Amino acid sequence: MKAERREDIFEEIRQLKRRLSIVERKAAALQKPKPTSVRKAFRRKYPHIHIAPQLFNLVGIDPPLSLAE
Repeated sequence: MKAERREDIFEEIRQLKRRLSIVERKAAALQKPKPTSVRKAFRRKYPHIHIAPQLFNLVGIDPPLSLAE
């Protein structure tokens, strides 16, 4: 009976470790800085230039070209 209780305790510890690992990963993901949008980065770098919002929607939709192309 003691062996069964011991196994129950070890299983509970394993479950708690798994849950702790998930929480640690989520906490680490929340601490990563979020990338700024292309629009905000452009406005910060060139505040005097006005670009139509529709143009920013097109940025990044084409695959990058290689040097050979």
